[in-house]
Amino acid sequence: MTDSITAPPSRLRAQSLVDAVMRTLLRTPLLHRLLSAKLLIITVIGRKSGREYVNPVGYAEHDGQLLIGTAAGWRRNLRDGEPVRIIWRGRSVDADWEVISGEERLVEPYRIILSHNPTHGRFAGIALDSDGRVIREQLRRAVERGTVVVRLRPRI
Repeated sequence: MTDSITAPPSRLRAQSLVDAVMRTLLRTPLLHRLLSAKLLIITVIGRKSGREYVNPVGYAEHDGQLLIGTAAGWRRNLRDGEPVRIIWRGRSVDADWEVISGEERLVEPYRIILSHNPTHGRFAGIALDSDGRVIREQLRRAVERGTVVVRLRPRI
């Protein structure tokens, strides 16, 4: 759940440990309920390496879609026309995806994400103002760091 381009090595090690714990909890039939309202696991296959990357990520559910704000590299391994495998609320399902980028297109998805999961804003460096609007300068800086939203449509 960390952007490996900017994080110091000690933070990356700590994040790797946290991610491993989250993956375990989210796969556990009984314990996933503690986290699965805000976290899911997304699995992508490396374009060059063929390696499987299993990432716990925060999400917001809206109108039957799942919104994931991220600057992390796993999104570059999404393959056009191929669904991704997610573990969501204790179930493994395929999901179609779309990457949303650009400041203007990200305003509404980020408003939804931050309304549902304000903790994400601390990681992304984006907040809502007192009227519930995305602070545009913060969003602009996040976009400059590579932030996008991945919209998932689970096939259930």
